[in-house]
Amino acid sequence: MEIRRLTEADYDEVLEQYAACDELHAQERPDFFVHREKNETYPKDAYIQNLADPAVLQLGAFDDKRLVGVVRATLWQESGMVKGLRTVCLDDIYVLPAYRRKGIATKLFAEVETWAREQGAVRLDLYTWDFNKEAIAMYKAMGMTPQQYVFEKKL
Repeated sequence: MEIRRLTEADYDEVLEQYAACDELHAQERPDFFVHREKNETYPKDAYIQNLADPAVLQLGAFDDKRLVGVVRATLWQESGMVKGLRTVCLDDIYVLPAYRRKGIATKLFAEVETWAREQGAVRLDLYTWDFNKEAIAMYKAMGMTPQQYVFEKKL
C-alpha cells in the first residue's frame, strides 16, 4: 500500500470516489443532498486549484497503482470565533468498499494528523453525518471526540 500526494493525473480515479461518496450522501439524506452528475461532485478546476494550494493536503492510497482511498484536509488559519487558532479540517475521507477494514483510512488519517502538526495546528476537526455510524466509530477509535451536536426536527 502506497500513500502519496495526489496529482492531476489521478483526477479521473479521484472523481470516481468523490462521486461514490456523494451518492451515499444523496441516498441517505435526499432531503439535504441532491443527486449530482459525477463531474459536479469535484470539478476538475477546483481539484487542480487544491493541488496547488499549500493549505490543502490531498492524498491517495494506492494498491498496485489502483487508487483505493482518498483524503483531503485544509488548514484553517482561524477557527470560528477564535482568532489565530490554526486548525486542520479533514474535509473528506473515502475508501472503496472492497478495501475497508484493512487500515487504509487509519493510515490516511495518520498522514493528515502528521501534516496538521507540521502546519502548527492545535486541533484536527471533521464533520460527519449521524447516519454514518461506521465512520463515527472509526473516528472515535482514532482518538476523536465529539465537539458539538447539531439537532434537527423535520416539519
